[in-house]
Amino acid sequence: MARKKKKSDMNNTTIWSIIIVIAVIIFGYLYRDEIYNFFYPGSNIDVSGKFAVHFIDVGQGDSILIQSPENEFMLIDTGEGDQYDKLRSYFDHYKAFKFKYVIFTHPHSDHIGSASRFVQFYNIETLIMPNVTHTSKTFERLVTEIEKKNMKITVAKPGEKFNFGNAEFIILAPSSEEYGNMNNYSVVIKMTYGNTKFLFTGDMEKESENEVIAFCKNNMIDLSVDVLKVAHHGSSSSSQSSFLKLLEPSFAVIMCGKNNSYNHPNLKVADRIKSTDAEILRTDLDGDIVIISDGNNIEIKKGREAYVDYDPADSPDDSEYEKEKNEDYVEEE
Repeated sequence: MARKKKKSDMNNTTIWSIIIVIAVIIFGYLYRDEIYNFFYPGSNIDVSGKFAVHFIDVGQGDSILIQSPENEFMLIDTGEGDQYDKLRSYFDHYKAFKFKYVIFTHPHSDHIGSASRFVQFYNIETLIMPNVTHTSKTFERLVTEIEKKNMKITVAKPGEKFNFGNAEFIILAPSSEEYGNMNNYSVVIKMTYGNTKFLFTGDMEKESENEVIAFCKNNMIDLSVDVLKVAHHGSSSSSQSSFLKLLEPSFAVIMCGKNNSYNHPNLKVADRIKSTDAEILRTDLDGDIVIISDGNNIEIKKGREAYVDYDPADSPDDSEYEKEKNEDYVEEE
């Protein structure tokens, strides 16, 4: 017959369990930054007093945090709904609790999936969105939270300029009131800090690219940039050669999920970007990417080393490009 545990033995076990739990909690609190940096290595970067653009790895989606030397913050998109916890931890790490500007580029869930909770819990001074609605529950939840906080939406209009500390950004798109494809409603901005320039493109496609080219030509706006956020996760529906040649980026950041079902980035697009001599950075390979500017020079920090170095010579022939899947995201009903 098995010997019953003595009451004192059970009490000792309980006491030791409590001690271990308390020790783990204390350890987690004391070394919370180190633990966070282990799981999110891209956050282990000192950007205090600097202009920094964080391309946060949210899988197959976009979320970009911009920080001015004056410690103001700006956010472009939030990724899918399951990325909110990472974003919250990332923002907490950089003490980003109040946002001077927030841009939700367009109503697809890979760009606004966490937007409703973000609006609910964060202080936003200016919210910029395109003049378009969507029937998805994701978009409806966002609108509900905006209405609850009685927030005003600033509708994106080409040519409008905004100050962000010592930086400035101008809205370049959308230009038209109606598009056949939701991606072309994407808010596109060009950010200038000192002599360094950034272009943030959302999911703009060729139609919007052509409109931006015409708008900049008519208004004598220089389209050249140092850093390009590649449109639509590197899809073949964007990044046409004529557009890239005007941009002449030194760095091109592709935000996409590892082994994503859309086969993003499209290799033909990557070839076109490479032909401009731009260095390609990818969140699926590099993790969180932080680009720091002092107004003249740019420094790149990566969350992890790339697993694969892209080489245009590895691109398949044209018949392979046809295997790219439908790039229009399926919104929830």
